[in-house]
Amino acid sequence: MTGFSFIVLSVLLFLFSVYLGFQIGCWAGDQAVTSRDYWKMNIAAVVIGVVGSVIISPLPLLYSAVIGLLAGCIVGMKMAFGESTGPWRFLDRALNINRSHRETAKRGTGDARRARKKTGEKVPDLISVEGDKKDSR
Repeated sequence: MTGFSFIVLSVLLFLFSVYLGFQIGCWAGDQAVTSRDYWKMNIAAVVIGVVGSVIISPLPLLYSAVIGLLAGCIVGMKMAFGESTGPWRFLDRALNINRSHRETAKRGTGDARRARKKTGEKVPDLISVEGDKKDSR
């Protein structure tokens, strides 16, 4: 299990699984409206990861695939959710990253934005330009 080919295949499976997990996580993160939904999906991802690792326990080459799927899924959900919540809030602040996610969490407008996005409503206008008629000479 420490042969060069085993390690190369394991790394390739891990990288592909991270990408696949990220895509799945982005889809799941778009489905979440509230923070509660988001954390339920995170818990479901961890449970699925544990069950998956138990199922593939006789196949050591696939260990990295399960870990990659789980890691990619969690990160994909976080990025698609678009708000810093829970331990992500501390990490984003400590590393000074995802400024828009931190600002969304601070303003508390994420739930309304995600609900509009899920139902397909139009984004409200921030500036009304109706009635402003200027000559453009």
